[in-house]
Amino acid sequence: MKVNIISKDEFLNLALNNKAIFFEKIKSPEAFIVKQFYSKEFVLGLRTRAFEWGTREEASWHPFYDNCPDYHRLHDNYPKAYVKQKFHGFYLHNYNKTNEEIFLKMKDIFELKNKLAGFQAEEFMNNIPSDGVLPRINLHHYPKGGGYQAEHIDPAGPFAQIQTLIVASSYGFDFKQGGVYAKEKLGGEKFYLDSYTQPGDMIVISPTIPHGVDPIDSELEYSPNTNDGRWMILPLFLHSDYPSEINIKPKQV
Repeated sequence: MKVNIISKDEFLNLALNNKAIFFEKIKSPEAFIVKQFYSKEFVLGLRTRAFEWGTREEASWHPFYDNCPDYHRLHDNYPKAYVKQKFHGFYLHNYNKTNEEIFLKMKDIFELKNKLAGFQAEEFMNNIPSDGVLPRINLHHYPKGGGYQAEHIDPAGPFAQIQTLIVASSYGFDFKQGGVYAKEKLGGEKFYLDSYTQPGDMIVISPTIPHGVDPIDSELEYSPNTNDGRWMILPLFLHSDYPSEINIKPKQV
């Protein structure tokens, strides 16, 4: 798999002004590492905020209906999960006023996704769950000692043309083994991507190619209560839990 190392300005120019070439590369498939899409200070600050929240409040889960609060959840190979995984997830919602600054900061990713899909830049941004589609910011903490996400593909939708992963940890410092990978096809070679990145970089791949997170430093004791391991931030549009005829769930492969 070809991995393109590119600046933020170069990436946005390619994606927005040369869409045909960009989609040809994404679908071939190629990966992009967009350097310093956000500052290191911003993403590490968001990571610290999430980690401290997780130590301060009990983990919980809430269906994605109107008035769903921000929450954090410990995923531990839940038998009914669409994709088997072991990590600490944090979920931030656009209608929670305490998140206004974060969503404003990440507005450029949501606008990019909308424009690539042919929507107006502000589409969905002020929605609530009963509107069907809305933005959310997820943070995933894959702890040392085996945090992982099984290989899967995500459903392609009108607002899910690309997968955008904001890196919030340092390969070789926060963790040394495992990490995110992508494949060109089922059964193909794993292409590991974390070694190309630093905190603040953005990994961009097609959501429809096989990808996952190999176990993080699996020889160590599982340690979800330490602020190291692998962290990533996912700004994404998604369907709420209200009924929908569209396939909205990832599929483990």
